[in-house]
This record gives sequence, C-alpha cells and structure tokens, in this order.
Amino acid sequence: MTLSLDNLKLRLENTIHIEPIVGSLPLYVNKVLTGIIHPNALKAIEHYQGFNIQGENAYLDLTSHDFQGRTDFFNQLAHHLLEQSCLHFWRDEQVVVWREQSAFAHIERTATRPLGLLTQAIHMNAWTPEGKIFLSLRSPTKQTDPNKWDTLSGGLLNAHDTLESGLIRETFEEAGLRESQLTLRTDIRSIDTVRRPLPEGYQVEEILTSDCILEPHIHPQNQDGEVSEIRIFSIDEVIQLMCNDQVTAEAMVVLINSIENNIFKTIR
Repeated sequence: MTLSLDNLKLRLENTIHIEPIVGSLPLYVNKVLTGIIHPNALKAIEHYQGFNIQGENAYLDLTSHDFQGRTDFFNQLAHHLLEQSCLHFWRDEQVVVWREQSAFAHIERTATRPLGLLTQAIHMNAWTPEGKIFLSLRSPTKQTDPNKWDTLSGGLLNAHDTLESGLIRETFEEAGLRESQLTLRTDIRSIDTVRRPLPEGYQVEEILTSDCILEPHIHPQNQDGEVSEIRIFSIDEVIQLMCNDQVTAEAMVVLINSIENNIFKTIR
C-alpha cells in the first residue's frame, strides 16, 4: 500500500501543481498579486477600464473603496468576459475574491478561472465504522469530471458560506445528511492548493476537508442530482480506483491525505 500511495502522490503532484500556459500573466488588483490571467481573458479585457499591462504583469485598478462597489466592478467584468466568450456558462453564483487572505469582493463563480482567482473547495470524507470509505460517483452531466468517483461530498464555497456552513450545505445537497448525523468527525483542515491550467483558465483552489464516521443506520442519498451513486469501498479498492484514474484529482488529494495519516483511527 505504501508503494502505491507514494506512486500516486508523485503522479498527483505532476497533475495538480502545473505552471500556467505560455502567455498568462500575474494579475495585480490595486497593486496586490491576486490572480493569474489567461491569454484569452487578457485579449478580452485589454481595453477594459482600469486594466493595463506593464512589462510581464497585468493590473486592475479599482476606484471603489467599499465592498459593494468592488463587487459591482468584478461582476461587470465577469459579464464582459461572458460577452467576449471567455466564460463557457454562467452559474449565477457568487464566490469570494481573495486578496492578501482577506475577502476583497464577490464575483460570478465562472469568472474565477479566466482570471486565475483563488477559490476554496470543501470536502466531507466519510468512513464506515469498519474503516471502509464512502465514494460518490459524479453524474454524467457534470461540467467537470463526469462519471468519476469523488469524496462523499464536496464543492466550492460560495460567497455566503463559512467553512462549517459550506461543509454542512454540500453534505446535505450531495449526500442528504444533516449536521446531527455528523457527530463523529474531525475539524476542518486545509490540505493543499491545486494550481493547474484548465480549458477555461487557471485553477488556484485550496482543498479543505473534514473526515467523519457514519453510524451503520445512516444511508447517504443524493439530493441535487449531481451524484449518480454512493458506494462503499475498502481502502485497497479506493487506491486501485485512484491508480486507474477513476477518481477526481481533488478527491485524490483528500483521500491520500486521510489514508496516509490514518485519520480513521484519529476519529475513533
């Protein structure tokens, strides 16, 4: 098992930590490094008010000093990117624009990748009392990683989530579980930050997770249609699925961390 995990970690490292594509530029917002802008987005906003390029860096200068004004600016920019075909679709979901580890504004979720803005994904990794793992099969209609196995639940935190409320929301939507059913679980922890090019831009995503043990009478059931099946696997079976590239990269980050650090025994 150790050898398999070591091989998986090496492969994962080469998958989730990749430099931006040629032509991408660091994006500074009011002189603070905030994102990595994709070449297509650069072209789309080259004449946008408040945007300019100096040397090897791109700059957005906002005149608004209040949070709502900054949010309006970023959402107008997102609409402009949509009009310029830089966004593949519109989620109508707000996420935080992080700047110096503080919430600076809100923005349409789908605009984060073209601008290379930091997002946060939170996962619930669930175990049986016998030390087996629940995995969820992503729906074939998912925009990303359809038909791949994932943690029991997981998704991006939105602008109104705390870490705890986001974890509970995602766990109910994807597994039908209430907070009262998650009594045996770890504190939320940050594991890694994914940095890799995607077709729509550059993913900069902090991976957060909590592990839990579900009592035998608890049977997770998907609520939002984004999961086709929830199934229980042994650790060896999970490792084999990961070796066969049947698990999302983000879920692999969580699962390897949990298995390698014997988190199941920590909860017990």
